[in-house]
Amino acid sequence: MPDFEALIRHQQIQQPTTNQRLKVVDSPNVEEKKEETIIKQSGLLVNFFGGFIGSVIGTLSILFLYINEYLPIDLLKLK
Repeated sequence: MPDFEALIRHQQIQQPTTNQRLKVVDSPNVEEKKEETIIKQSGLLVNFFGGFIGSVIGTLSILFLYINEYLPIDLLKLK
């Protein structure tokens, strides 16, 4: 069996230097980040109000169908 400690030491010695492994990249502009957060926040508001309006419409349609006896809901029989 090979000596694993020796193999690990050999790999650590032959690793490239930090300058060769790491690459420096420019950070995105601060203005672009602000625009992204505004877009994300407006999307959240649209999703919230869209979901709320959808739930109200769904509840009202179920109540309408129940009142007009198109949708019989017998809650006492569900025991």
